[in-house]
Amino acid sequence: MPEDNQKVPSQIFRWFEKMKNNYEQSVQSVLERFEVYSHSQQLRIDQANQSNIDNLKQSHQKHLDQQNAHIKQLTEDASYYKKQISKQQQTIEQLNGRYDAVMSCLLTEKRKDIDIKDIFSNDEFEEEKSNELIEDLYLETNNNEAVNSPFEHSQQNNLNNEPDLTSSALTECDDDLFNSAILKRQSGDIEQAFQLFEQAAKLGHAKAMGAMGRAFFLGEGTEEDHSAGLAWLIHAANQALPQAVTRVKYFQDNDPELYQQAMTLSKDPIFLKY
Repeated sequence: MPEDNQKVPSQIFRWFEKMKNNYEQSVQSVLERFEVYSHSQQLRIDQANQSNIDNLKQSHQKHLDQQNAHIKQLTEDASYYKKQISKQQQTIEQLNGRYDAVMSCLLTEKRKDIDIKDIFSNDEFEEEKSNELIEDLYLETNNNEAVNSPFEHSQQNNLNNEPDLTSSALTECDDDLFNSAILKRQSGDIEQAFQLFEQAAKLGHAKAMGAMGRAFFLGEGTEEDHSAGLAWLIHAANQALPQAVTRVKYFQDNDPELYQQAMTLSKDPIFLKY
C-alpha cells in the first residue's frame, strides 16, 4: 500500500482521540460548574432557611415575651383588684359598723324622745309610789351619803322664821301666771308663754316647773336644751309632781349621763331662785 494511504487512518484516529478528550474535558468542566452552582445554590437555600428559622425564632420569642408580659400584667391587675376588693370589704364593714352605731344611737335617741306633754296629763299616782320614786332622786352617791331633800330646805326656812312663800295669796299669783302662760301657749305665743312659765316656776309652782322642762325639751319659746329641761323636771319632781317624777326616773335609769348633768345644773343657785 502506498504510504499516503497508511497515514490517513492514523490521523483520523488521533482526531477522534482529541475530540474525545475535548468532549470529556468539556463534560468535566460542565460537571464541575454544575457542582459549584449546586453548592452555591444549596448554601443560598441553607442561608435563606436559616434566616427564616432565625426570624421565626425571634418572632416566637417576641410573642412569648409579649404573652409573658401580658400574663404578668394580668397577675398584677388581679392582685391589685384583690387588694381593692379587700379594702372595699373593709370599708363596707366599717360603714356597716357605723351604720349599726348610728342606728343604735337613733334608736336610743328615739327611746329617749319621750312625750314631755304627758307631764300635764290628769293621771294621778298613788301617793306611796310617788314618795318612793321621789326618795330615789335624792340618793346620789357622794361617799355613799344621801343628798338633803329640798323639802328639808322649806323646813329650815320655817325654823329660821323666814316668810312663808306658800301663802294662799302667793299661790293664787303663781296659778294666775301659770294659767296665763297656758293661754299664751294655746294662742301660739310660745315666747311669752315661756316667760310666764319661768316666772311662775321661779316662784315654786310645780306644774310651771314641769312646763319649763317641756319647753326646754321641745324648744318651745327657747333653745332646745335637754340638760336644762331635765333640771326643771327634777325640781318639779321635788315638788311631788307625779308626771315629773316618772320622767326623771326614766332618765335616771336610761340616760345616767344626762341625769348627772341635770342634777349638777339643778343645784346651781343661779339656775333657780325660789
